[in-house]
Amino acid sequence: MVAVLGLMGMSVTACVTGPTAKEIKQSEIQYDLGVNDLSVGRIKQALKYFMESHRINPDFPQVHNGLGLAYFMLGNNDKALAHFDKALTLKPEYSEVMNSKARLLIGQGRFRAAIPLLKKALEDVFLKERYLAESNLGWALFHTGEQQEGFRHVRSSIAQNEKYCVGYQYLGLMLQAQKKFTEAIKEFKQMNQLCPGYPQGNRDLGKVLLMDGDEEGGCIALKACFEKSRMTPIGQECERLFKMSCKQEKPKVPVPSGG
Repeated sequence: MVAVLGLMGMSVTACVTGPTAKEIKQSEIQYDLGVNDLSVGRIKQALKYFMESHRINPDFPQVHNGLGLAYFMLGNNDKALAHFDKALTLKPEYSEVMNSKARLLIGQGRFRAAIPLLKKALEDVFLKERYLAESNLGWALFHTGEQQEGFRHVRSSIAQNEKYCVGYQYLGLMLQAQKKFTEAIKEFKQMNQLCPGYPQGNRDLGKVLLMDGDEEGGCIALKACFEKSRMTPIGQECERLFKMSCKQEKPKVPVPSGG
């Protein structure tokens, strides 16, 4: 009887083992394909690869980060948060996920909840692309009243990557909030120069130019925004602002020729 129980125990143990080495490799391949698609904006295709990777190996922390990022980009914050939390359960010191989760919380206006995650992430000396977490921390601190620290961290992120467009955007918005419009315009122009395809650039530049009394410049920026990104929410926002704030030329009525 004891021998039978022992064999049963061995059988149960065998049933609960994880994926084989071959399956783990297959999961990693699917994950890598998802990362490639995500990096070029093919979010839905990336999601399919991540889901297949997860099906093969559900305890792969990196794929939960990938799923979280894909769902975040698609606007499904609940699923994104669930996958970020799962990734951190599987790998508690996963600093990249701490930054990803903090970015989601910032998007929800939960700045105070984001700050501890970002500070913890920045303790990791091997954190890749530290400037991302650094700028997010600065942005969160600014919104919780620590404005000087906020500026310090965002400027530090730009010092780490001088082509980081979001860093200039954060600086511009922070200066705009302080009504330092001339300085804000400078940051937004720098953002536009570095990232001409970033639609938020013309939107934010247009807004601050209008605030500074430059109607012509503001309207030119807003028009450029919606003409380049007409089918996106940002483009539609720019078009709405343009119609509200800018004088539109009336079409000329042709003068009938005398006969």
